[in-house]
Amino acid sequence: MNNGVREDGNIIHKPVLLEEVCQVFGSFALLNNQAQKIKPIIVDATIGAGGHSGELIKRGAYVVGMDADREMVKIARENLKKLTCLTGNYNDFFTIINDNFVNIERALKDLKIDMVDGILFDLGISSYHYTFDRGFSFQDPDSPLDMRLSKDQQVTGADLLNALPKKQLADMFLKTMPYRRSIGLSKAVLEYRNVKKIEKVGDFLEIIEKVTPLTYRERRKISNSTLPFMALRMAVNSELENLKIAIDRSWHLLKQNGVLVVISFHSGEDAVVKENFNNLTRSGEGLVSGKFVRPGELEIRDNPRARSAKLRFIQKK
Repeated sequence: MNNGVREDGNIIHKPVLLEEVCQVFGSFALLNNQAQKIKPIIVDATIGAGGHSGELIKRGAYVVGMDADREMVKIARENLKKLTCLTGNYNDFFTIINDNFVNIERALKDLKIDMVDGILFDLGISSYHYTFDRGFSFQDPDSPLDMRLSKDQQVTGADLLNALPKKQLADMFLKTMPYRRSIGLSKAVLEYRNVKKIEKVGDFLEIIEKVTPLTYRERRKISNSTLPFMALRMAVNSELENLKIAIDRSWHLLKQNGVLVVISFHSGEDAVVKENFNNLTRSGEGLVSGKFVRPGELEIRDNPRARSAKLRFIQKK
């Protein structure tokens, strides 16, 4: 897959662990349940291109989708109409809200929805974002180093690299990188910006390249730029902070026996999810599955971005 774009120019987005997500919700009788007279409500808190939501709708759920990016809201709405072959009033099948999942309580309140049956968080970045000229992909050095999931946000990735002091830069990189690499990269950022303002993806790539030892490059299975870019994106969008808040708020919105599903893509996200789920289990509020779910070899071969995905779920008692 070439950044999610086919030769004909159309964007491909493959939802990660799609069948596994449906199996989890289905195992708690939330999908394909002919005995239900009212459709279960499932919130897709990170609807992206709508891949998970389309399948949930096909299997009998009413979906409330959320996305911080208004461009993704437009894409998801059109994709869901096509994916589900909907005719007539699509509001009978789904609604989509342009908002960050940290505001899930307010979003549902505006829809006059008090409680829901299931909530899904897919914390990965949609393939569409890699084509939006926002600096998510390091394949385009001339792209502005933006990194914002929503254009409504004020601070960009370049802003952070140009403004943060050394310690805060190191703390930011430490979220995804080893200590020594974080310190080295923070020093290199300061040295670079003292000479030239950081503006483009290529500027950040140049900084990363200077401080990456040859031996480290040779033994890594992923690009040297993956973890620094991930750390910067997470900081720009306050991803870990928002995730902690959103999980707590989501839990209070679930009905009894409701299910919360989270797909994470790196250790920082997974640590937040695991800690919250463990706390809910210890308090007697939730029942968590013993192990996380990983993509199979076939899915990883077909969609390499799925390789680091972990699915965890918890049921509300």
